[in-house]
Amino acid sequence: MKKTTIYGIRLLIILFLFIPLIFPFIDKRENNISLMHLQVLHPSDLNFKYDDKAKIKKMITNFFSNDIDIHFNSFGKKSNTPVQDFEDLLQQIDKLRGQIVILSNAHLYGENALKFNSSLKETSAYKEKRLFYIPLDRIIPTEAKTEGEYVLISDIFIPKISFLGEESIATVSLIGKANANKKIKIEITLHSGNSFLNSKTVELSVPENNLIRQSFDIPINFAKTGTQVITADINSPLAHPPLNSASTSVQVVYSKTTLLHIAVGPDWSLRTLRQKLKFWPNLDLLSYYILREINSDQSIPSSQLSLIEFPADKLFGSELQNFHGIVAQNFLFDTYLGEKESENLVKYVYNGGRLFIQAGPLSFLSESQSIKSLFPCENIPKWDMEKTYHWAANDTDFINNSNFSRSLDNIVTHATAIDCKPKKEAVILAKTKEGNHPILLAMPVQKGIVLSFLAGDWLTGYVQEKLIKSNENAIRMRNADSSETIFNWLIEFLQRRQDSGIRAPDILGPRLYADENSIDIRSRGGIQLGKTIYLITNANKNLSGSTLSLQKLNKEIIEFNSPISSIVQLQNGNNLSSTVVEMALGQEKSDKSILKFGNWPIFPQTAKRMEKYDNPFLFENVATFTQKEEVVKENTAVIEKVPLLNAFPWLLALALALLCFEQFLTRILWREEI
Repeated sequence: MKKTTIYGIRLLIILFLFIPLIFPFIDKRENNISLMHLQVLHPSDLNFKYDDKAKIKKMITNFFSNDIDIHFNSFGKKSNTPVQDFEDLLQQIDKLRGQIVILSNAHLYGENALKFNSSLKETSAYKEKRLFYIPLDRIIPTEAKTEGEYVLISDIFIPKISFLGEESIATVSLIGKANANKKIKIEITLHSGNSFLNSKTVELSVPENNLIRQSFDIPINFAKTGTQVITADINSPLAHPPLNSASTSVQVVYSKTTLLHIAVGPDWSLRTLRQKLKFWPNLDLLSYYILREINSDQSIPSSQLSLIEFPADKLFGSELQNFHGIVAQNFLFDTYLGEKESENLVKYVYNGGRLFIQAGPLSFLSESQSIKSLFPCENIPKWDMEKTYHWAANDTDFINNSNFSRSLDNIVTHATAIDCKPKKEAVILAKTKEGNHPILLAMPVQKGIVLSFLAGDWLTGYVQEKLIKSNENAIRMRNADSSETIFNWLIEFLQRRQDSGIRAPDILGPRLYADENSIDIRSRGGIQLGKTIYLITNANKNLSGSTLSLQKLNKEIIEFNSPISSIVQLQNGNNLSSTVVEMALGQEKSDKSILKFGNWPIFPQTAKRMEKYDNPFLFENVATFTQKEEVVKENTAVIEKVPLLNAFPWLLALALALLCFEQFLTRILWREEI
C-alpha cells in the first residue's frame, strides 16, 4: 500500500512537469481594468495657476476617487464671441470619451442659450451621464464681484412679420437670481429709437429655488411700415446695464395685400391660379384676363370671358402703386401696354415692387427694351408642350428652406419653357431633371425682385398623367402637397413688397458691442454663402464680411474684417450707455436706397465686460458635483496567447510540493519499510 502511494505521487510529479512541455501556450481571457479617464474642458483664454489646477483635481478626486486619470483640454479662442466658444465646446464634447467636466461661465442668453441646451442634450456624453459642470467662479473668482441678486433680459421676441394697424405682441423673457419668495416690481419699456411704443409694470414672485425665469407679453401697435428695431428696457434695482436692455428687428407690412393678376387666356392654368389667389386670406385680388387668343383653350364658354376693356392706363398709371405685387400670367406686354404704361411697370419694380411672371408662350415676346430688363433670360425660351419634365431644386443657398427644396423635387410639368440662358444676376432656384433647363428663377432688379416660373402648368401638371397603379395615387397626393407648398411660398413672396429685394440677414441681437468683429444673425435672408455682406451706416460708412455657419448650433454669424467701432462713433465710449446707430445689412454697399435701415443700440466694450451675470439655466439638467459617485473604470475583455506556466504558475509549485512530500515519505517517515 505504501509503495503504491509513493508511485502515485511520483506519477503526479512527472505529469505536472511534462504538461508545460506538451501544452507550452494557452489562450487566456483577461479583464483589462484601467484608471477612469476624465477630461476637463476649460476656456482657452483661461490662465490656470498651479493652485487652480490643484483645486480642480482635489474637487474631482473628492467627488470620484484618487484612482483617476485627469486631462485638461481647452475650447474656444480669445477672439471668439460667446456663441462661437460654445459651438467649439459642443465639438470638443463630441470628440472626447470618458467622463467630461465642463469648467465654464454661463454668459449666453436668449435664442443662442436655448439652441445650446438643446444641442448639448443630444450629445452621447449627456445621454450616457458622463457630463458634469463646474461654474468657473467656483475655481477662479471674478475680479468684479456680482451681486447675489440680479435680473436681466434674456431675450425679446416679436413675430418677424407684423401688420400695420393690427396689435402685435412683444414677449420679454427675464432670468435671474433672488431670495426665495421675494416680490420684485419691474417696469418694462418698449421703444423704437426715440419713439415710445408701450410700457408695463410687472411683479415677479421668486420661487423656492431662488431662480427667476418668466416671460411677459406686452401689446404694441405700429404706426408705419418698414424695418423697425424694437428695444426693451427694464427698470429695477436688480437690473444693471447692458443686460437690462435687449433689441430685435421686425418687418411691419400692410395687413391686407392687394394683388393685380393680369393674363391672356383663359385656360385651366389661369383659372386654377386665379381661384387659389381669390380665396387666400388677407389677400385682395384684382384679376383681369384678355379675351381668348388663337392658342387659348376653346372649351371655355364665352359667358365666362371678360367683356370689358382692359384698363391699362389706370392699372399701370395712378393705381399701380396701390398693388403690393403683380402676377403676369402668359401676358404679352407690348400688345396690351403702351410705352408709358410699360415704363411705369419697370419703375414700379425698380422702386421695390414684386413681379411674378407665370410664363406662357406669349410671356417673353416683348420688343420693349425696358420690359426686357425684367425678363430673367437673355434669349426667348422655346416651349415644349409634348414632353414631361420633372423639377429638381438647384444647388443654391438662395433659399434656406429644406421643405421648399424637397417640394421642388416633386413638381411635374407638361407645358415647359426650355433653353433659357439666364442673365448673370438671375438666381436659378430649380432646373428640370431632363435637359437641366432653368425652370424657376429669382432676379433682383434694383429695389425690387422678379420671380419667374418657366412652366405654364406647375399647379396642375401632376394630374395630367393617367394613374395605372393604385399606389400611384399616393405619389399624386405627395406632388399635390408639394405644389401647395410652392404656392404658399409664392404668396409670401408677393406679400412682401415692403421688404422687397434680396432679403438681407436679420440681426439677432439682443445686444451689439462696438469692439466686436462679428454679429449674430437670425438668418442670412436671400444672400448666398460665400457672398460678401456689408454692414452700412446712414453716414455711408461700411464694413465687409461674410457668413460663417455654426453646425452644432445650427445657426450663422457674420464676421467682418474690422470691429464695428471702425465705422461707428460712440457718443459715450467710456460708460455703459448705448448709442443708437442707423445701420443695415445687405449685399450692396453703393446704393443706400436699396437697404433697409434700423436704429440699433451699440454698446461700448466697457459694457461688454459687464456681461458678468450667469444664465442659471444654461447647463440645465447637467450633473454638478453635489453627491458622491462611484468610479466607473474601463473594463475590457482581452484574449491573448500566454505560456502555460505564466497562466497557471501553481502547476510548478504543486509539482515541487509533491516532490518534497515524496522525499519526506521515502527518506524519513517510511525509510525502513520501503
